[in-house]
Amino acid sequence: MKNIIADKALLKRIDCAYLPVTNAEAAAEWYSRVLGLKLRSPVKPGRGAIMIMGEGQWLFLLPCPNSVPLTFPTTGWTKDEEPFEMFPLCFETDDIRSLHASLLSSGAWVEEQIRDEGDCGMQLNFKDPDGNKFQAWQAPRQE
Repeated sequence: MKNIIADKALLKRIDCAYLPVTNAEAAAEWYSRVLGLKLRSPVKPGRGAIMIMGEGQWLFLLPCPNSVPLTFPTTGWTKDEEPFEMFPLCFETDDIRSLHASLLSSGAWVEEQIRDEGDCGMQLNFKDPDGNKFQAWQAPRQE
């Protein structure tokens, strides 16, 4: 077999993601109500849900009754080098303030303040009701 070393990126973008949830119907309702995602088709008992993001990518909410939330410990993300509960996905938003307000009003775990990370934009971390941890960011304004 020939050893191939790619001279260009062979993966273009993430088209969809698969998330473990304990109850797909309840999760779909939360993702719709709190994050404004659209349900692609009715949730069938024992089956997952497909949520559509603003630019068309899909999030699959898959039933996993004994699921472990999507997080993992890592280092290098805190000033004191303590382990950090990392998020596996970072979402982009055009309205981080409304997102933050919606998460707060839903009772979800969300950082108290939106962080201004300069050239890395505005950021916040949050969790869905199943404990899956995510980051959302908004690109810095171009002056």
